[in-house]
Amino acid sequence: MHLMKISLQKLNVVFHPLTNPKIRSESPEEGFAFTRGMTEKFPRGCRLLFGPTSGIILANHPDIFRPVMKRRDPKPLIQGALSYNFVRPWLGDGLLLAKGDIWVRTRRLLTPAFHFDVLKPYIQVNNSAVDVFMTRLERYVLDGASFPVTKHVSLLTLDILLRCAFSYDSSCQIQGDEHPYVKAVAELSKTVTERTFSMFLYFNLPFGLSSVGRKFKKNCDFVHKVADEIIKRRRKQLDTNKQGHDAGSDRKYLDFLDVLLSARDESGKGLTDMEIRNEVDTFLFEGHDTTASSLTWMLYAMATLPEHQRKVQEEIDEVMSGRESEDVGWDDLGKFKYLVQCLKESMRMYPPVPFIMRVLERDVEIDGKILPAGTSLLMAIYCLHHNPQVWPDHMTFDPDRFSPDNIQKMDPFSYLPFAAGPRNCIGQNFALNELKVILVRLLRRYTVQLDPSHPVQFSGGMILKAHNDIKIFLKPRVL
Repeated sequence: MHLMKISLQKLNVVFHPLTNPKIRSESPEEGFAFTRGMTEKFPRGCRLLFGPTSGIILANHPDIFRPVMKRRDPKPLIQGALSYNFVRPWLGDGLLLAKGDIWVRTRRLLTPAFHFDVLKPYIQVNNSAVDVFMTRLERYVLDGASFPVTKHVSLLTLDILLRCAFSYDSSCQIQGDEHPYVKAVAELSKTVTERTFSMFLYFNLPFGLSSVGRKFKKNCDFVHKVADEIIKRRRKQLDTNKQGHDAGSDRKYLDFLDVLLSARDESGKGLTDMEIRNEVDTFLFEGHDTTASSLTWMLYAMATLPEHQRKVQEEIDEVMSGRESEDVGWDDLGKFKYLVQCLKESMRMYPPVPFIMRVLERDVEIDGKILPAGTSLLMAIYCLHHNPQVWPDHMTFDPDRFSPDNIQKMDPFSYLPFAAGPRNCIGQNFALNELKVILVRLLRRYTVQLDPSHPVQFSGGMILKAHNDIKIFLKPRVL
């Protein structure tokens, strides 16, 4: 701690030291508002105390992100409010939490799972899940009623992930929140956020003895059991048919589990069932709420900015004209240029993961000054994306920021919805493909309009959401 104070005093050109600020809050909304306010006040970061933890650096400028994210520094697993320790009982040492040689090996073994040859057949999986989604929305259209966006798109994204992860047709969009697996995953995610903002639940002992902690363990045990049974059954099937995948199935694609079961390192060693379960759980955790958040805020942007929505729809109509099928094909994905610009601008304004953490394994130099090993950094992505020194008119929705010419000039560490460097999001192409299919299908058939009677308010936590969700109307288009 003494070393960090000395370093921060020397870094006063880069950082604005802040003495013992009050950051503990009673809700995710208050905590989110506080950190956003601090980064607006101190545009190149500051030192914070967060609950019972040691001081951390709150950073929101590319010059701080760049030297840190080029490295493989891990997520902090020490006890405390800004620790990823809270998800470890659920995710184990999966890619999100792994460090050192374990992370290097895991990343190498998982990379083939996101090759375009594997991703290509998932497009039809996406279309199939969207068919169910569109059918579920028809009742709102017929009734002229608004509906909560995140509630429905969360079930859609989870449905897609379960199908692509281990070909699990859960019918979760039909059963909704009462599906046992869906309910368990939702409660696990909620509890992780609750621990972040509850002093009593910071520590493992009181948490484990509490009713919330006991329920968390019960849900962990349940989702682990589901994954274990699927892995065991799939391994048995592969053992009986070395020439194929999922013997007896009419499935036409390799799922995430297939790739993990066949992965081998340089010594010919594969992943254990425990390691595979950790990666499947991590895949679901990282890809479920994040994609739902991106969808929610993109639809919010389209609903509040009809001129951009019309331009997106014109592009969709041009690409999809003359087709009877509403399905989006693999070859279509690269044609939706303006939609992608709007999607990227939406993720700039509303990044699905507003904050990430890093803990330095080695000293890092910033502008000739040193931050010592052991320093924790809260990388404020939302605040980076709204830093007026980086993004002029940052509160204005402007898709032209992501035109081909402007992207060429962009600092790669100024826009980080999927992080950057070696620990960037391994599934970002999977997520972007999924988002494109859903948005094209929905905006081709409907125009989205915001329900003005339902106010929109940011909610903090691990994922950027709207407090009490966002409600929209769907108005059928005449094609």
